[in-house]
Amino acid sequence: MNIYYVYAYLRKDGTPYYIGKGSGDRAWAKHKYISVPENKSQIVILEHNLTEIGALALERRMIAWYGRKDTCTGILRNLTEGGDGVLGHKHSEETKRKIAESRKGHPTNLGRKMSDSQKEKIRQANTGKIMPAEFGQKISAAKKGKPGKPKSEATRAKMVASQKARWEVRRSRVANQ
Repeated sequence: MNIYYVYAYLRKDGTPYYIGKGSGDRAWAKHKYISVPENKSQIVILEHNLTEIGALALERRMIAWYGRKDTCTGILRNLTEGGDGVLGHKHSEETKRKIAESRKGHPTNLGRKMSDSQKEKIRQANTGKIMPAEFGQKISAAKKGKPGKPKSEATRAKMVASQKARWEVRRSRVANQ
């Protein structure tokens, strides 16, 4: 079936920064490592009505022509030489089992510890942001009925004082607008 195409993402100066193979809306869909141009006129279909093998071959040829930044051979941000994607590929049960085994015992980001400098950067980035009321209501509704760590009276008093201070800052900002 000739449903495949090869596309390019262009910089503002018209030079390509990514070459890909796709079908359907792949050229306009979110990618894992490459940002899709906000201006859709910077997405160009180089060739269409191709077989999958033809599209893979053309993608590989175009990447070789322009070269890759990561290998210091050119201008593209592609991370591979191309020609390696296969639509609809399914892993065998044995491969799935091997992947699962290789991931056992590896920590996820859920339990990761942050350094004090990382925490400070996040705090600085969030300072002064005003959360929409609906967002706070959603968080509150999600937490209702879920047990948390019991907090001491002193901790609860500090939390209340902190919230009151935040609301005072917000009120003063609104009044000054």
